Order: sequence, then structure tokens, then C-alpha cells
Amino acid sequence: MNPVALRQLEARVRERQRRAIEAPRTAAVLVPLVFQPEGLSLLLTRRTEDLSTHRGQVAFPGGRAEPTDLDPIDTALRECEEEIGLHRGFVQVLGMLDDFPTVDGSMVVTPVLAVVPTLPALRPQPSEVARIFSIPVPLLQRPEGWRVEEVPWRKSRWPLYHFDHDGETLWGLSAYITLMVLALVEGGSPFDFDVEAAFKARQG
Repeated sequence: MNPVALRQLEARVRERQRRAIEAPRTAAVLVPLVFQPEGLSLLLTRRTEDLSTHRGQVAFPGGRAEPTDLDPIDTALRECEEEIGLHRGFVQVLGMLDDFPTVDGSMVVTPVLAVVPTLPALRPQPSEVARIFSIPVPLLQRPEGWRVEEVPWRKSRWPLYHFDHDGETLWGLSAYITLMVLALVEGGSPFDFDVEAAFKARQG
């Protein structure tokens, strides 16, 4: 990402109106855009099969807020360092994106968008992370790379997005967050999908 594109991305994040949701429990994930020789990539993990929730799923590094965390950004940075060994000194935070409620509404997840100009050697936490990998942003921006499945939800249909890459499948909440990020970066999102409207319909 060239300096002009980075400044434009920072401005878009800063100027947009963020959706904030109150919930009994909160969590945060770091959404790292990584500068690599082949271009900009999105850094992701695959969770281990031993975890109590979302086992084996592709996810952004993150987790539940702790009482000592200052805010969702602090939560995301702490969890990222614990899960994959990415120290906050290597991370340039751009800002928080829209809160996402879990299906039962008991928890809200805050995505924290960031860039990592130089990616250091990473160290996965064996009890939580089975694999660390990345997906080039240009690939994610191609609509033909995605699969969309509509599932019944209350009185409407709810779209589930899937993206297969290098033996991994990005889907669910992480896919929605990815589409939100793609709408902000240069080149845009592969879909004209209103995440906020969809989640309002889901909660209604």
C-alpha cells in the first residue's frame, strides 16, 4: 500500500460513523493488513480443535475483554500478542470498525483495523492457534472467489459468505468483517453488501 492509499484509508476509517452496540460481554479482534512483497494481505489464524468455541475455524486474532484492558483496541492488541506473538510495537492501529453482535446477542465483538508495515517472525500459541496465514487483498476483491449461501433466519434469508484459500475457509463473522474492510481499501469490496442493514434485519 503506497503512502497516499494508506492516508486515504486512515481518513475513511476516521470519518465513517461507527456502529457501537452495548452488550453484557465484549470482545475485540485485530484485523491486520500486512505489507508483503506481493502486495497487501490480510493476516488470519485457524483456531485449534481443542477450544470450547469456534474450534477449527478461521478467525482474526482476538478474544474477550479483561478488566485490565483500557478499551477494545487494548484488548485486540493484547490478544494478538498472546495468540500469535505480534507485539503492538509492530502494529499501526487505524481505528475501530462496527461492533458485531453474536447470534444470541450476549456478546459484542469490536474489529480493530490496523496495518503492519513489517511483519516480524510470529509465534502461535499452541493451545489456541493451529495456523497463521494470510490472504492477498486483491484475491479477496474478486467476486468469483467467494461462495454465497442463503440460510433461513426468522422471516427472511441471511447470506453467509465463504472464501476458500490455501486449504482454509474464511466464513461467518470473520467474513463479514473482511467485507467491511474491503469496502474501505483501494479497489473496494466484491459485493455491494450493506453490513449494517443486514445486522439490523437479523436483530429484528
